[in-house]
Amino acid sequence: MSNLQCCTQVPIVDLEGKYVGICFVVNGYPPVVEFTPVLAKIYAKLKEVGEKFEVVAVSLDSDEESFNNSFSSMPWLAIPQGDKMCQKLVSYFELSDLPTLVLIGPDGKTLSSNIADIINEHGLDAWEGFPFNAEKLEILAEKAKAKAAAQTLESLLVTGDIDFVIGKDGAKVPVAELVGKTVLLYFSAKWCGPCRAFLPTLVDVYNKVKEKNSDFEIVFISSDRDQSSFDDFFSGMPWLAVPLEDDRKAYLKKKFKIRGIPSLVAIGPDGKTVNTDAKTSLAVHGADAFPFTSERIQELEKKIDEMAKGWPEKVKHELHEHELVLIRRPRPYGCDGCEEMGTSWSYNCAECDFDLHTKCALGEEKKGDEVNGQDAAAEAAAPAGYVCEGDVCRKA
Repeated sequence: MSNLQCCTQVPIVDLEGKYVGICFVVNGYPPVVEFTPVLAKIYAKLKEVGEKFEVVAVSLDSDEESFNNSFSSMPWLAIPQGDKMCQKLVSYFELSDLPTLVLIGPDGKTLSSNIADIINEHGLDAWEGFPFNAEKLEILAEKAKAKAAAQTLESLLVTGDIDFVIGKDGAKVPVAELVGKTVLLYFSAKWCGPCRAFLPTLVDVYNKVKEKNSDFEIVFISSDRDQSSFDDFFSGMPWLAVPLEDDRKAYLKKKFKIRGIPSLVAIGPDGKTVNTDAKTSLAVHGADAFPFTSERIQELEKKIDEMAKGWPEKVKHELHEHELVLIRRPRPYGCDGCEEMGTSWSYNCAECDFDLHTKCALGEEKKGDEVNGQDAAAEAAAPAGYVCEGDVCRKA
């Protein structure tokens, strides 16, 4: 193979002496769809400042139409669709994940097996780390630390002239009105069964917190595929949202490394991130988790530890044949009784990996009518690139 495909054929010799990014792509695959526009902007910036950098797309599509759909939005080169070299490169670089962007140096040697991770972490700022050696990556890390220290709600939710979120009927609400409040960023989608199952709990907590704390708000960040789905799901939420077709969504997902939904990130009144897993805090402690800081969660955990001193060490329960032992849990777990999240303590059967919340085991609460995540999941299929298991839908 002597040529690469673009609007015209480009001899491979034209790439000699340049840094080359080999970008593996699949048409319509969500992680690739989200990654490509960011890479395009970095590509343009590096060209603008005179760096000798080129990208070559390697399509994994099985037909030319899919390849053309992908390639039409890319400002760089590509190996012709169906060329045997595509599969050879997949094998040579032991491709196991997408997006993958292999960086080749001017001497033809591999510098990095995947700089897509760096780009996903730093977003558009990643161009300043080129060519992504140790020295440049250290500079990127220091800049990221400084940026985090200077984070405000406006730096998260204001981009250029876009300085608002929306309420019902598309009414624009200035981000400035949210400054000084505790804000939950709610990553979710209608197609996600666990998201629909979690929504009633979140609405209940929202209403309870708002009754006592006016300085609280939630902003919905949707992964829905069309406006109709967004509108339908958002109609059941009493809070605000980032519009469906909005570049801020991709930025926020990357910044907070959202790999699964539903997810909740808590931003404090000063604009700093206080909890990147507020969903677990809320699911376990309900409205008492507000304002979702580590100090508040630790305070609640201490209260539970004091209560645990009065609980029996062992119990028998009708849901399990073996005796259950009270244990301290170092991380969240799923209750096999009510099927909801738990932390701190559980009644456990180590032999069967069976757990019950203390309230479930001691009969303090019963499993009532609830939205079943599996039934809800049947209403809408997850898009390509996502797998729904238990109480979360994750990127495959």
